[in-house]
Formats: sequence, C-alpha cells, structure tokens
Amino acid sequence: MSNIEQIRFRTKVCFIASQGVLKTPESTLKLNLSEQYILSYLIENHSTPVTKDDLLKVGWPDRIVTEASLFQVIRALRVKLNEKTKGDVIETLPRVGYQIREFTREHVDLSEQKSNSTISKINKKTIISAIILTSTLLGSGAWYMYPPQTEPTHFLIEHDNIGNNNITFITQNLEQQLDLRNKTKEIFSQQINKYGKMTITNQRIYFYKSDDFYSIAWCQVTPETNQCKPMTDFSYKVSPDKWTKFTHLIIDNKRIFREKVSLISDSVYEPLSIVYRSYISNYGIISKISNFYISPTDKKNVFDYSKVSFITNKKTSHYQALSLSAESLTIMNKKSQFISTLKITPKAFHWAYQDISKNKALIFLDDDNKSKSYGYNAIRYDYVVAAQKKLQLILGESTGLYWLHSGKNNPLTLLPTKIHP
Repeated sequence: MSNIEQIRFRTKVCFIASQGVLKTPESTLKLNLSEQYILSYLIENHSTPVTKDDLLKVGWPDRIVTEASLFQVIRALRVKLNEKTKGDVIETLPRVGYQIREFTREHVDLSEQKSNSTISKINKKTIISAIILTSTLLGSGAWYMYPPQTEPTHFLIEHDNIGNNNITFITQNLEQQLDLRNKTKEIFSQQINKYGKMTITNQRIYFYKSDDFYSIAWCQVTPETNQCKPMTDFSYKVSPDKWTKFTHLIIDNKRIFREKVSLISDSVYEPLSIVYRSYISNYGIISKISNFYISPTDKKNVFDYSKVSFITNKKTSHYQALSLSAESLTIMNKKSQFISTLKITPKAFHWAYQDISKNKALIFLDDDNKSKSYGYNAIRYDYVVAAQKKLQLILGESTGLYWLHSGKNNPLTLLPTKIHP
C-alpha cells in the first residue's frame, strides 16, 4: 500500500504536497511552484504568523519580485482553495502577513487509484474533449498564476455622520472597518485642535481600505439638493506608510475646489469620460488623469471600454502618457451590492511611460498589475458606488475609489442616481 499525506481544509479541498496538487472529489489541480512553496510554508508554520517578506523569499528563492507577485499568488490560492469568504483558509493579518490555522492531516492510499486504469471507460467523445482541454490549457497555462475572478466581492459597508458630513466605509473585514473609523476620528480631532472648529463641512466622504492601500474620495454637497458641487470632487490613493502625510495634507490644505485640467483636443470625440486622481507614496504626490471611452456593441449592456492615462512629469510638471488599455465592459444591475457591478474583461494593454522598471510607486503598480493580468485574461469587477448626473463614484478593488466625469454618451449616465450603496 502507498500511503501519502494530504492536508484537508474546511473548504473540502485537499493539498497533496508531494504531488503539488489540490484535489476535490470532482477534480485535481496542479499548482505552480510559487503556489506550492507558499502554501507548504504556511502549513508548516501554521502556529505562527508568516510575514510577506518571508513568503517572498520562499515563493521565489532564485529571484527578487515585488509584493504584487505575492498578492497575485495569494489571490490565486484563495480561488483554488474554494474560499467563499476571504479568510476561510488563508487569513490576512493586517500589517503582519498571512496565516493558516484550520486544517487536518490525513493519510490516503493512492495505489488503488493508480492501478485502476480509466482508459477503458473513456469513449471517443471524451478523448476528443480531453485533447481540446489540453490544448486550451497549454495555450493559457499561465492562467493558474492569475485566475479570473469568478464572482464579485462582497464588502462590509457602514455609514456614519460627523457633524454635517456623511461618511461611508467600505472594507472586506471588521479589522479594516475599525482601522478606518479610528483614522477618520483622528483627522477630525486634529482639525478641531488646530483650528478650534471643524473646517470640513457638508462633505460626502468615502473610505476604502484594502490589505495594501487606503483610498479616499469626497465632494462637497449642496444641502438643498444633496448633490456634489462641480469641481469639488477629490480622490486619493495612499500607501499605508504615507497615511500621516495624507492626514497633514487634508488638515493643512483647506481647498474646496480642485484645479481644472483638460487633455481634450479637437481630435478627441464622444463618448468620453475623465477621471482625476492623486497618489501618495514614496514617489511623492503625483496626479493622474485618465480619458475613458465607452462605446456600445451589438450586445445589450456590453460595451467596448478603452482608457488612456496621463501622469504629471516631476521635472516639467506637464502631463505625459502613461498607459493605454482596451477592455470589454458588462454592466450588471441585478444582485449588485452597489448601484451596479461592472464586469471587465481585458483585451489589450500598452505602456506608454518609459523607464517603468525603476518606478515601483503606487501609481505605477496600478498599471503594472493590470498589464500582467491582461496576459492571463483575468476578469475583474468594479462597482458603481454613487451616481448623479454626469458623475459616478467607482470602486476598483486594486485601483481604489475615483470619480468618473461622464460625457453625454456614457451609458453610466443612464444608471439611477443614488447617493449610498
């Protein structure tokens, strides 16, 4: 008898480390080497938290990679381990790393399975199907590194009021929710301590926290209409170690209206939407503008979706092209946790910015991660959080919150206006 150890998780998926596979009663899935190394290490150290640095060394022993590669592997493992809720198997420990707590060790006899030939049970149709499947997997074998996101994420959404400001917190767990609430109270307290009063008033503010960054978007509303005033919309994406810098910026800078920047020329036509974003990381504070084009197709609620992004050049302060991308956009109104869920299927991506390898700031990682996902046809979901005429607030899990200024032909302008998710 040939006994082999397997690890059974509470999702009913089993990991056979000696073979590098995940098994369920219905299927067997081969893990790539990085996935095998990382999953095995988490199991071996199940009693203690494992840092991201440790996993980067374990997963890629012969080369140096960024945390983006680790996040992709963790996400891939969550999908392959059939996590219904994030943390069912791999628990994220904020500012620490990851840990696996619950599993059982079993020994199974695989000799009978090996000797039981299934060739006699395979008919001609099955053989043809297997050939087609094998060809597909060979053509897209890297899919296992970046599997498509099969379902939209379910978020934890909470609302609060501080003064006459309405605040929405969007997170994936209670720890993130608590962290955002504490940081929000700290901003308002510091403002009162400095000015003797609350200078942030009549704002609609949205906070989103992922494991890797903070994202904040706000606008000043007209009390009579409860609508965002023109040119008062701001959005920031902040790396965790730069939160204090962001706090000081908000407290010290009492600007209500943002500057008007336009990259539209006579050669640019509708349908066009524009996004203005700011990033705070080790690269400093940098602005990004994106032109979005959304065109109808012959399918209902399916659109061609392309973007051209520009960033400020630190030396000249002028905007220069960063990236170009093309995608397919499907608007999903039913069963969405928000106003709508946007299913986005990648088609093509192109870097326009030079010397990208030397810049690993938050603003570049957004597009760097996206460019990698395009090679693996990784579907993602964005969410319409709030909407009014010609202005929608969009949430992307990896890109954060941003305001979309919609042209008259943008189909998102047809969505119902709604303030809260």
